[in-house]
Amino acid sequence: MPEQSMIIEMMLDGNPSTYVLGPLAGLELGNFVPAPPPVYIIDQVVAQLHPDWIQQIQNNCTDAKQNTLLVPGGESLKTMAHLEKIYQWLGDQAVARDATIVAVGGGSVLDLVGFAASTWRRGVNFVSIPTTLLAMVDAALGGKTAINTAGLKNPVGSFHPARGILADVGFLSTLTCNDWRDGMAELIKTAIIGDERLFAHLYAFRADLAKVLGPSPAEEPIPGILGALPWRQWVGRAASVKASLVNRDFKEAGARKALNLGHTLGHALEAYSHEHSHPLSHGQAVSIGMAVVFRIAAERNFCSLSHALQVLELLEACGLPITWPAPPLDRLEILLAGDKKTSAREGLSWVLPERIGKVNVHAKVASKELLRWLDAPAAD
Repeated sequence: MPEQSMIIEMMLDGNPSTYVLGPLAGLELGNFVPAPPPVYIIDQVVAQLHPDWIQQIQNNCTDAKQNTLLVPGGESLKTMAHLEKIYQWLGDQAVARDATIVAVGGGSVLDLVGFAASTWRRGVNFVSIPTTLLAMVDAALGGKTAINTAGLKNPVGSFHPARGILADVGFLSTLTCNDWRDGMAELIKTAIIGDERLFAHLYAFRADLAKVLGPSPAEEPIPGILGALPWRQWVGRAASVKASLVNRDFKEAGARKALNLGHTLGHALEAYSHEHSHPLSHGQAVSIGMAVVFRIAAERNFCSLSHALQVLELLEACGLPITWPAPPLDRLEILLAGDKKTSAREGLSWVLPERIGKVNVHAKVASKELLRWLDAPAAD
């Protein structure tokens, strides 16, 4: 008997957005495309690894000729230059105001294509098919789109919810170990901010996570990982946490800020690392950011030392870093000042944990305090 899909309905700024999690989620595409045929922008690696499934998804939506653009994945995709290439292609395809753009890929592809969809013809229908763990539990949900520019992470973007988010954990079978680790950083973050039971479950499986994520070659897939752990359950619970937050606070005026746990410092370190020879991935940067704010919170007695140690232990079990060489203080302050969440009136607010399942979204942290919990700067 086929496994039943999990459906999460959201209403984001008056726009319906439906998250479908299941082994045949992609076959729901036609339900979210009011005027077929859609156009597709697909991560070229995903297209190579899953050609038959991609074709089946497309054929199920419409019998018309499919228009598909393949793009490279990864953070380097999120640039003005790549955005212009997408605009040029949309123009060549004569994509109309009532058309649908379908993005298939990880978080970077969804961020860039979602931004293109939000601005092409002043906004066209958008459907996302996330293919990484990080995208399924975080990037695909909530309607945020963005690109990187001016040496900053995500300073240019928009709110443009996907009409449908179609998540099938089968896509995860070909992820590299690094991709799994990146996804775990966001999965752990989501558990910390809104699901104590999910965090306890992840922590109980830390030895199993260490077995599959610890020793595996970073750039290789992990044979048998889908059957080794309850991924669908974890993805569903994490997606439910984020969906609840964005439903309550779409434009990030309050509760949604909790999703930035670890991201304020993480984004700064990520941007700085891409200026040098050893760039951090998004998940690695968020892991370091979470580790630092938990250390700060424990020192301030905001949260218990035992909770902080559990988080650090779980991050390390997943092969994620918990510290990093600090940028020079003046550069760090510039990167933090450029954070998209900085308010002209209130400055930059930090998310600090009070316990597993609860965070303070209005905390203040001085730049020099961060340096105490990072390694000495690397030699040039």
